[in-house]
Amino acid sequence: MAAGLMVKRYVTAFALLALFGFAGCSSSTKDDAAGGPAAAGEVTTAAVPASSAHNSNDVMFLQMMIVHTGQGRELAALAEQRSTREDVKNLATAVDATQGEEAKVMTTWLQGWDEPTQSAHDPNMHANHGGLPALGAEQLADLKKAPAADFDRMFLNLLIGHQHNAVELTNLVGDGSGRNPETQDLARRIKESRSDQISLMLTMAAA
Repeated sequence: MAAGLMVKRYVTAFALLALFGFAGCSSSTKDDAAGGPAAAGEVTTAAVPASSAHNSNDVMFLQMMIVHTGQGRELAALAEQRSTREDVKNLATAVDATQGEEAKVMTTWLQGWDEPTQSAHDPNMHANHGGLPALGAEQLADLKKAPAADFDRMFLNLLIGHQHNAVELTNLVGDGSGRNPETQDLARRIKESRSDQISLMLTMAAA
């Protein structure tokens, strides 16, 4: 299957997930002032509260994933601005949308548990679980100033590594390490989606 077609299918699938309740979200359509249906795409998403049962691994996973999604969205924003490939731009748009929704859900759950949304621990303490994202300010700076001819290759390589780190982070709540069922389900979804993204990007990088 051509990489461009794969991206289109990926974007469509993840756009639907973002709009219609992926990872514990529910959606409702706004009505306009006249009482009729809103314009297409005007959908509000509300995070379904996670059950109260949770442990420190659940909290740590959500805190670290919030940071991770934020950095992924920084990468995506750069690609939306600088990429010369339509398939890369479409991928970046999908990543930005879905990871933005994930961050909202995770923040809502932590707030519902009266837990901080940022970790107070040294991320290096959790290197066996993947640690915090390996993506740093230096790498982002290099990508920002990359020549146009090199940008897409550098972007895909960085995002492949970044999403692999997300897969590793899901181990924090895997195999019964976490207690909260919604967090465990979110981790499963993240592991599956990021693994699919990696496979897709490897195909795109070889194109």
